[in-house]
Amino acid sequence: MPSVRNGLPSSSSQHTRKASGPEGTTNTMTDPTLFEGVRRSRIYAFIADMLILAIITVATSILFGILGVLSLGLLWPGFGLIMPFIFFGYFTLTLGGEKSATPGMQWQGIEMRTWDGLRPGYVQAFAQTLLFYVTATPFLGLLLLVSLFNAQKRCLHDYLSGAVYVRTRQL
Repeated sequence: MPSVRNGLPSSSSQHTRKASGPEGTTNTMTDPTLFEGVRRSRIYAFIADMLILAIITVATSILFGILGVLSLGLLWPGFGLIMPFIFFGYFTLTLGGEKSATPGMQWQGIEMRTWDGLRPGYVQAFAQTLLFYVTATPFLGLLLLVSLFNAQKRCLHDYLSGAVYVRTRQL
């Protein structure tokens, strides 16, 4: 089992080890190597996660379609009620879980951290997800432009939730 220093695995790659400060603490806010290509990787990871959620949505709609027919239409409204829980659950459980990353983010080699480099909990992961949907919906993606103007490539919802995304391995 690799050793862990402030939430970042110290033996996962030379790339992560370079982020260690003089006392062996990870300084996620100032090491530029942790943020190389993070914006692009987040976009690819989001597309991959949306494809996974599309498959889950199709499977759920088939299930509720069958249940709706069997219940003479009584269970069809349940589909609309359960889908937000599926989306929020997917992001909250994966970002707040052991790997601090969705499957798409794992594929791209990035993880969500708190602003001081620790792994987020489920509450912060839920806040991150909620803030993403609340800010992305009215601004139609304009909030992503915030990432063009800071070294850590953080979006508006990242600042509001205290999150930062870091590279854990080179692609």
